[in-house]
Amino acid sequence: MNAEINKEFIFNYLSGKTSALQKQTVDEWIKNPDNEELFYKWLVEYEYRHPQYLTDLPEAVERFHTYADQFDTNPTFTFPAAEAPLSARRHLGMWMMAASLIAGLVFGGWFFRNDFIYQTHTTAFGETRSLQLSDNTKVILNANSSLRVPRFGFGSTSREVLLTGEANFAVTHTPSHQKFIVKTDKGFEVVVLGTEFTVYSRQQTAKVVLNKGKVQLRYREGETQKQVMMKPGDLVTLDQGNHLNREVTKQPEKYAAWKDHRFVFDDTTLEEFAKIMDENYGIQVIIKDENLSKRTLVGSFRAENAEELLGIISEIFNIKIVKTGNAVILSDNQYQ
Repeated sequence: MNAEINKEFIFNYLSGKTSALQKQTVDEWIKNPDNEELFYKWLVEYEYRHPQYLTDLPEAVERFHTYADQFDTNPTFTFPAAEAPLSARRHLGMWMMAASLIAGLVFGGWFFRNDFIYQTHTTAFGETRSLQLSDNTKVILNANSSLRVPRFGFGSTSREVLLTGEANFAVTHTPSHQKFIVKTDKGFEVVVLGTEFTVYSRQQTAKVVLNKGKVQLRYREGETQKQVMMKPGDLVTLDQGNHLNREVTKQPEKYAAWKDHRFVFDDTTLEEFAKIMDENYGIQVIIKDENLSKRTLVGSFRAENAEELLGIISEIFNIKIVKTGNAVILSDNQYQ
């Protein structure tokens, strides 16, 4: 059946006004990951127009998770062809329960509990990932990072994202001059119109490096809300108390060298190198000798993975590396 799947068609489907064959068509259409976001959008719109019932939020959350656990976590949902109508009904039941949950969360102010409202992009240790958002902004996520993007209204009503970890942004300017805001869980945010910059937001420190354009950095220091305008080449560092340090770098691009699997060290101590390995690869680096931990590294090195990077460090410093579980021990060969 070559029926066109549009919003009206999906609304009929959700209202139970479609035939068994039409339900099967929708069932197959939903299996395509490219259609998932559009279906979510129409699902929420349908629920706003046709609320099913008021729900007790905690009970609804528990009921939905119990129901969802009956199914494989793979979103493609494969069932025998002969059971297609039943599969469609199961899909419908699941989506309708999700829609009712959405309504409960919206009216209850529980947005942060609702995975349907936001799409989260994540990277594992040692992984980088390139994204293009719906407003054509390009993002490259560094290892062990996440970016949360609203599923609905992004690019039309607002352009706000939440970053945990590190990412490089190439923001597209819009005809309406709409601001793009990168929020973090470290108490600061970056506001831009169209530019290229890198945001680093880890446990110990945070950094913003501006390559092109102009951005406004908003942050809270104690009880005081502050802001600073950044120019190309500006490097702003924030400690755990959000105390700001501003300097100018002639090579802002080196702070996003990880995009090309390059590591740039500028008088970086082995102690600082250990933190980099933990943040990017989840590997604990143990340095036995304090003098060794203070030795510094200068240069740019390309490494595809943790093993290559550790091998480079071993050759440069002539040190011994011993692996033990998810940790490595660095020791000076001259003391062996």
